[in-house]
Amino acid sequence: MEPPETFDPPDLDLDRPLLERYFASLAGRTPAEIGNYHQETPADESIRARAIPASVLIPLVEHTDGLSVLLTRRSVDISYPGQVCFPGGRADPEDASPEATALREAHEEIGLDPESVRILGRLGDYYTQSAFRITPVVGLVRPPLELTPSPREVTEILEVPLQVLTRAKSYRIWRTVPEREQAFYALEHGKVRVTGPTVCVAMGFYEALALWVSSAPCDIP
Repeated sequence: MEPPETFDPPDLDLDRPLLERYFASLAGRTPAEIGNYHQETPADESIRARAIPASVLIPLVEHTDGLSVLLTRRSVDISYPGQVCFPGGRADPEDASPEATALREAHEEIGLDPESVRILGRLGDYYTQSAFRITPVVGLVRPPLELTPSPREVTEILEVPLQVLTRAKSYRIWRTVPEREQAFYALEHGKVRVTGPTVCVAMGFYEALALWVSSAPCDIP
């Protein structure tokens, strides 16, 4: 079988001012839907019609030497045990917005104080084959952080440099299923392997910023 086309946006070095300009731009205010970068059957209309709203927070920590990203490793006692992902989950009826869902879930999962997060904006939605419509929310977090993983949901809080997400070499095809003509991407950095919907969200974030940067300065307000 042929693997998906190579994922090779230009490498990016993102900082707070650049991210602020992106989310203030037309591209950042009207994000395109995130596609499925894996080689598999995409979510069809029947899945989309019944998709459950959910949000994840992409928490970018502002260290003096650059931005990093917080990730979690899921508990072995819940669905998708051991997977590395952004904090988040399904929306509650009381949540006023995707941002509210993302902040609530991050507080419940890792003890991140919502008051310490400055929301920059949203990415486009991502539809999973398990019938979730995930809205990624990007926020800036200032250290020092006092985080506590929820024992029921999270076994480990991880932190990686943002540059790991914005380097094409971080992503590779790590699993193929020849009999189904499927291939799946992963992001790998040390002991961290990001797969599934989370790697698609990371790739969508990276690609959206790369496309916008390539169009600058005409799209910068």
